[in-house]
Amino acid sequence: MKKLLLCVLIIAAVITFSSCKKEVDEPVSKTSENPTVQTTETEQSTSEDNSSMTVIINGEEFSVTLEDNETAKAFSDMLPVTLTMSELHGNEKYYYLDTSLPSNPQNIGTIHKGDIMLYGDNCVVIFYKDFETDYKYTRIGHIDNAELLEKQLGNGNIDVTVK
Repeated sequence: MKKLLLCVLIIAAVITFSSCKKEVDEPVSKTSENPTVQTTETEQSTSEDNSSMTVIINGEEFSVTLEDNETAKAFSDMLPVTLTMSELHGNEKYYYLDTSLPSNPQNIGTIHKGDIMLYGDNCVVIFYKDFETDYKYTRIGHIDNAELLEKQLGNGNIDVTVK
């Protein structure tokens, strides 16, 4: 149960970071839609290896290398989860978690395709394009095989399973 909560928290953090990244100086607000998080205890991993996880988008599996920090550990404790992630700025998908994750926001400078980050303490963000930013994020991990990420994430909202 702790791993599931940690994973959900980490995903939320990543979504928070990307969804809260603004190309204009207007505050980003949550959408009126309330995406669902679906988890089952039988899906929870019994593995003690918390250095990696898998993201599944449209049936395509992507391996993720997790950061060695409290945010990534808390997020991985939440796994497995399915998040309905929203589109933002044509370069990221985000999801607001119902709970907060530990955070230590840093000025990232350059976002890379495949970065998974936490914006604030509850917005999980997956980035699918490279760009420069002045926003602060807490790193959760990086999708190792991100070449097809943009194609799989596509336009609009999408369900992403993390295990």
